[in-house]
Amino acid sequence: MSEQNPYKTLGLAESASFEEIQAAKQKLSKQHQEDTIVVEQLEAAYDAIIMDRLRQRQEGKLEVPEQIRFAESQKKVLERPKGIDTSSLPSWVSDLRDTPEPQELNLALGINAAIAIGSLLLDASLASTILTVLLVVNVYLLYRKENRFGRSLLIGIVSLVAGVAIGSGVNAIIGSQGVNASITPEQIVLFSCCLTNGLSTSFLR
Repeated sequence: MSEQNPYKTLGLAESASFEEIQAAKQKLSKQHQEDTIVVEQLEAAYDAIIMDRLRQRQEGKLEVPEQIRFAESQKKVLERPKGIDTSSLPSWVSDLRDTPEPQELNLALGINAAIAIGSLLLDASLASTILTVLLVVNVYLLYRKENRFGRSLLIGIVSLVAGVAIGSGVNAIIGSQGVNASITPEQIVLFSCCLTNGLSTSFLR
């Protein structure tokens, strides 16, 4: 292949359209995907054809499709990171942050919501058991992301403590206002823990 001109390498005539050039490269690359040398020759041939087409375009001999003329700018647009710019954040914060896939988000929030609903149906004396189950489940969900048990356990514990603190704060506010809540203080704490753990397992790793 390497001794042929780039058009012959791709099995094309020099009058081939841009779509035909792309299709030929993709087809041959798939056929020879296990032969890295051949794949490199195909890529080199494709690049040589594109450069030749651009040269002809500059000389006014050829009208080049938008895909070729703006391939590099399109590539930059596609590679542009989406969402919040984390470049100014400390590295340890960026390492913790996660952008979950929809199914992962639904799984984490769904399990925590189920535990929260279940706490309404169980006796308040089982609160410590439910918290233990909550911790185990969320450590497992975190562990699935990075396979780092120590880190997963630490995030799970911190999230659980944060949930207990928030729930206790809510109970204190309710108590000071003399409000008669329809759920027990234990259930409020459990709901808070389910919320903090659901968020941490969804958006941390």
